[in-house]
Amino acid sequence: MIPRLSSNDLQFWETMYSSGVPVASSRGGLGIAYLERIGSAVTFEKNQILFRYDEIPDRFYVVKSGLVVAYEEQANGNELIYYILDKNTMIGEANMMLDRPATVNFKALEKTELICVTKTQLTEAMKNDPQLLNVLLFSVSNKFLEAMEELRKERNHSAAWRLCDTLLCFSERYGVPYDGKVLIQKNISLQSLAAMMGVNRATAVRAMRRLRDMGLVENINGFYCVRSIDSLRRHQELLDE
Repeated sequence: MIPRLSSNDLQFWETMYSSGVPVASSRGGLGIAYLERIGSAVTFEKNQILFRYDEIPDRFYVVKSGLVVAYEEQANGNELIYYILDKNTMIGEANMMLDRPATVNFKALEKTELICVTKTQLTEAMKNDPQLLNVLLFSVSNKFLEAMEELRKERNHSAAWRLCDTLLCFSERYGVPYDGKVLIQKNISLQSLAAMMGVNRATAVRAMRRLRDMGLVENINGFYCVRSIDSLRRHQELLDE
């Protein structure tokens, strides 16, 4: 699967259900602040593991800041990144609710602040606010639909296209204006990009070199910089033809 930055599960909590029922409850409303009251704040350093493969979690996390990746370790020692999880995203909620083991590993890609909610804490909270179940169901359903979309892209697009897509996604989420360009304010290594794309490092190097030779991307002090979003997007479209 081509990894994508996840949707913000908790943004849904600040709006309204499609049925017209407000997410905010009479007990103070749902969201980060609500989960902080029933859970606890924790910090994971870079590369620290949240869940390991085959672990049945008794807790789930919500990202407050930083990045978490879902990945598997391959036989050759490389890592294959399936998903990038950022602010307001739940992690491990389905495994916890269903008592199912994790099918991949989860670790912090950088120093990351999270909220940890145990199964016991969630069960008690749901007695007072049953709408929590709707939010958890939304999170799980949304991830399933996104996974199907990413699987479709993996089957239909080349590594070069996927690299463009990843850079555009990072630019949208973490890009800031810089001298008429867009600087991605995340220090992502080429090895990590290769893992995200599901290709070996040599393939990622060739794809990145091509973008640099075309003047579409440059590296500034260890950060990738997209010189023109429109030009990179047009190049990506041409790769489909």
